Amino acid sequence: MTTKATLVAWHKTDEVRNAVLLLPGGSIKSRGRYWSFVDLGLRALARTLSVAGEPDGLAVYLLRYRYRGWNGEHADALVDTREALDEIRRRHGSVPVSLVGNSLGGRAAFHAADDPSVTSVVGVAPWLPEGDPVDQLAGRRVLIMHGERDRSEASAASSLAYARRARAVVPDLARFEVGGDGHYLLRRAVDCWALTTGFVTATVGTRPLHPAIGAAMAAQEPDCLNAPLAVGFGGQADG
Repeated sequence: MTTKATLVAWHKTDEVRNAVLLLPGGSIKSRGRYWSFVDLGLRALARTLSVAGEPDGLAVYLLRYRYRGWNGEHADALVDTREALDEIRRRHGSVPVSLVGNSLGGRAAFHAADDPSVTSVVGVAPWLPEGDPVDQLAGRRVLIMHGERDRSEASAASSLAYARRARAVVPDLARFEVGGDGHYLLRRAVDCWALTTGFVTATVGTRPLHPAIGAAMAAQEPDCLNAPLAVGFGGQADG
């Protein structure tokens, strides 16, 4: 039996004008079957995006990979992501797409940014190893958020180093550190999803970019890429 990735249509409006593709985390190496519990957090984000993006015709998709792992040169999660982007194009035409990747899914999102439909990329505690490419981000808008206490393989230090390299290619890049949280961002999930939702609806829809994101993109100070995400940002964004 052939293993296939599953593109879950979480929300589709009557007239789709843009889309977001949510990419869950996983393992560095495993050909085991995908575990659906890994996308629990992204399901909460999907619900938030479905409501916030409805006026702009935002289709919300969640990808469940064939396998749990990246698997070295096979880059299985990236292969599945590219196929999902092709499928979104078949369904809706060349609508602008935002990629939102968590951990391993963050690496897939950043690698797939060269797809012609992609206009923006979000990395939620993304796994961005040393040496990963940045040139494919040119012309996109990029958001990275990372728990300051994340010392996993997908560490905050790694995404900061990546962001510093990428800033030379993509000026419209903001990176926030989430105080008091680790890799899973459980304590500050409301703030993280509010930040993500505001960014997505601005970069593929018609909403204005949140001032905090715009300021982080414009900042040039040496420490501008570890800007703190304000506690209570979720409430501020809703207001």
